[in-house]
This record gives sequence, C-alpha cells and structure tokens, in this order.
Amino acid sequence: MADTAGQGALAGVRVIDLGGEVAAAYCGALFAACGADVLRIEPPGGDPVRRLPPFAEGVARPEGSGMQMFLDAGKRSLSLDYARPRGAEIVRALARDADLVIEALPPAAAEALGLAAAAPDAAVVSLSWFGREGPGRDWRGTDAVAMAAAAFLYPIGPAEGPPLVPGGHQSQINGGLVGFVAAMTALTGRAQGDGGARVDVSLVEAQAAYAESGAVRFAYDGVPPRSRKGVNLFPPIAPQTIFPCADGWVGVTCVTPMQWRAMCGLVGAPELADDPRFNTSFGRFDNIDALYAELVPRLKTRTAAHWFHEGQKARVPTAMVPTMAELATLDHLRAREAFGRYEHPDAPAFEAPAIPWKFAATPVARGGRAPRLGEHGREILKYRLHLTAAEIEALAEQGVLHAPEMAA
Repeated sequence: MADTAGQGALAGVRVIDLGGEVAAAYCGALFAACGADVLRIEPPGGDPVRRLPPFAEGVARPEGSGMQMFLDAGKRSLSLDYARPRGAEIVRALARDADLVIEALPPAAAEALGLAAAAPDAAVVSLSWFGREGPGRDWRGTDAVAMAAAAFLYPIGPAEGPPLVPGGHQSQINGGLVGFVAAMTALTGRAQGDGGARVDVSLVEAQAAYAESGAVRFAYDGVPPRSRKGVNLFPPIAPQTIFPCADGWVGVTCVTPMQWRAMCGLVGAPELADDPRFNTSFGRFDNIDALYAELVPRLKTRTAAHWFHEGQKARVPTAMVPTMAELATLDHLRAREAFGRYEHPDAPAFEAPAIPWKFAATPVARGGRAPRLGEHGREILKYRLHLTAAEIEALAEQGVLHAPEMAA
C-alpha cells in the first residue's frame, strides 16, 4: 500500500487518533470525512468503541460493532500494545510524523506516554471528562455524569421526579465536535508558523455551554432557574414542547407574539391570543396546564403531517417527530444527502447520519469503510517508520503488534 492521503479539504493532513472513547473517535471521524489521513491506534483487543452495540449477528468480536463502523469510517487501524516500552516508542515516532494527535487517554497515562514532548511540532488535542488540570483531572465520567456535572439536566424532567437523562452519547459527540473546532484552530496557527499547540478539551465544560440560558441569566441578574414544572417545559418560552396528535407527535414552539397569535388561528381558537392568561410567554408558562387543556384536544384532531405543513404556512415553528425508520426517508434530508453508507468487510452495511456540513465544491466523505482491528499495522510500520519485514514480524511475535493476516 502506498502511503497516500485522501481527497477533501484536509487532504494530506496526518492525524493520530488515540484513546478509545466516543469523543476522540468522533473528532477523528470528522477529520477523516474531510479527507485527512486518520490513523486509529488501538490496544490489543481493540478500543472501547468496538464493544458498543449494536452488533452484527454471526461476526466474531472485536469486529461487527455498528458504532465502531460509524466512528471509524475512512480511518486506518494500527493495533499496538503501547503500555510496553517498544509500543510506546512506536506511538511517539508516529506522533512525530503527524500534523495532529487526538488523544483521550487518562491524564496520567498520556503524560507517561509523552506525546507532547515527542511531537513538539504537532498539534496535540487532549479530550477528557474534566480536563487536564484541576482537582478533578483524574475523575472518570460517562455521558450522564457529564450532563449532570454541567447542570444540563437540572431543568429536564417532571416536576415531582428526578432530572431526566437523554440517551446515547450526546456529551461525547458534542465533545468531539468541540475537539474538531479546537484542533482546526491549532492547525491553522501551526500553518501560520506558530508551531505545535497543546489543546485541553473538557467534555463537561463543552456540555456546560448547553446550559447557557440558565447560567447566563443567573450570572447576570442572580435569578436562579425556576424549579422543574414538567416534562418538556423550559421557561420562559411556552409552548415549547411535543404535543400528541391524531397519528403521533408534533413539536411546536412559539417564541414571538406573532407566532402565538398564528398558533391560535391555526388550531381554530383565535380568541386564545387575547386571553389574559396566555397573552405573554411568562403567562402561558405560569398557566401551562390550562394552556394544554386548550391546545391538546384540538391538536389531536389532525395528523402530524397536517400540523407541520399548515404550521409552516402560518409561520408557526412546527416539526413532525419521526421514528428512526422515518428519519432516513424524509425528502429534505435525502435531498441534502444527510445520510452516509457505513461499511465493514465482515459486517452488513447500513445508512446513518453523515458529517453535518457540506462544502460548495470540495468533496466530503459521507460514510465509508471502517477497518478491521490492526488491518493496516504492517503497512503503517513499513511505509511510515520504514521498518523491515523482519522487524515487523518480531514485533508481532513479541505481542507488541497485533496485525493478523487479513482475508480479502
């Protein structure tokens, strides 16, 4: 294999993707989609993302994870025991040859590996739950922990119950996006002659940006957020929720007085616009039960599609709430090629959301093929580090390199 970069805005940029969790993997995936040559360095047995469901039936682990296919599309894989001295030496040598290193190792492990010192000319972006400095730097986290620690969960949930935690890996996907922006900033400075950069990204701090409304209001005027009033209630905007309708659900938000007046006309109750209980957003929020008693029976008489299309005509912000099966069929997303095809040599292909932006002319990969564990190990060591075949085989025999012979 010749060591060639891909096509795209970042063609020719060499990226090391190290550390295993979703945030770093998604950050690397965005670089791969933009044409960078992204090398995923994994320990023997594979990174944690290879153990995330869903799994393809009949495919032996560590292959077959749908999440790994999504996160590693377009990358190459080197499986190396970098806890051993020779493995650590190889990682440092590859870092010296890279433009950017994305790592999500525990802080002490990252320091022991010595990437920053080994690659002074590279941009090194470190993603961790609580950051590389401060008393909590060694704390571990999860998506739920990050959302809770960032005060993101406090206003979400029923009034009488605990805060609700959204599913998935939202804080890590968000952290990966923030890492991408930070990395591009560092690479821009590097291209202008600033040299290498060290960037510290905290996933908790990235998530805290999503608590901006309550945080800014409290900091500005000392008014604490109101206690939870109910599910999908976020002061002071009302309505801003998901309503039942004849065949499913419809999302409705009324921010301005004009939108509220149009909403009242839309549901056939124009008199509600001038009802003193409802003629301000704060009034609607404070009388939310009475508001829902007026709106819900009317909204249940028609389908989600009806309310969506009529709402758009009336300039009321509305949205259907599609299932995952319906999402991929929406005409607008199809027209924008919002989905990509994700492939793996051992597992069935599938479609999922692709990189969330487009360039006017420069190509962006939408999906792609994910590598088997260690698939490119021998090639990387040969073409990047110029090791001989005998040296590579010795590393494999010593257990430093995991590079199985691959079927076509």
